[in-house]
Amino acid sequence: MQSCISNLDYIDLDEINNHIFLHYTSIDNLDSICINGLQPKIGKNSKVIEKTKKIFFTIGDRGALVIMDSWLKWLVAKPISNLIYYIGAFLLKVPFFPKIIHKIIMKMNQNKKKYKWSYKKLKEILDQSVYLVLDLEEKIDFNYDDVDEVKKFSHYPSSFIESLYAYDSNILDEKMEYWNMHTLSNKVIEPNKIHILRLKNQTKASEILKILIEKNIEFVKENCCLLYEYYKYHYLN
Repeated sequence: MQSCISNLDYIDLDEINNHIFLHYTSIDNLDSICINGLQPKIGKNSKVIEKTKKIFFTIGDRGALVIMDSWLKWLVAKPISNLIYYIGAFLLKVPFFPKIIHKIIMKMNQNKKKYKWSYKKLKEILDQSVYLVLDLEEKIDFNYDDVDEVKKFSHYPSSFIESLYAYDSNILDEKMEYWNMHTLSNKVIEPNKIHILRLKNQTKASEILKILIEKNIEFVKENCCLLYEYYKYHYLN
């Protein structure tokens, strides 16, 4: 990470507020980000869902917590095999595909072994990631009224979307939400709009998330059940 110090500034965790824009990324991406900024793309997990290249981000500490709870829901529901996942995600969009098959697969994944695998997998990802603070401007970098392409275009059953989305999501409202925001399509975020979030000298995303959970522990207990289980699994056992 040392090669990026002269290019990307740091922002301390104490400066976080309910309006800050956060994006997490692999440490391995930092050198490229320092030179080229954040490049919009369709991630490997969104190939059969998203229509255009974008950069996703969250708003505030609660947005950062809620997205991790949603990620855990997705990790539990998702087949470990990416091939099976891609096939399943495609078939779920087919109007006459029996949705009961998908429900059976999801139910089979909901076992202690898969939950533990999901907790370990998320921490493994975050141990190798950092949070970036983005200086974004409405109408230039993003629009609050932009649509969530999963809700608008996926044709997934509403019960499926609801099972993976945030506790307070309105899946009937096509607009994107504070925990699942994205930039305008094909928008690049320049290096001068990007900072690395840190706590003292700590920048590891897993440690930042731990502090955010502890700062908002009652909120997490009440609204982010899987994230609280993740916290207990790694830090209270």
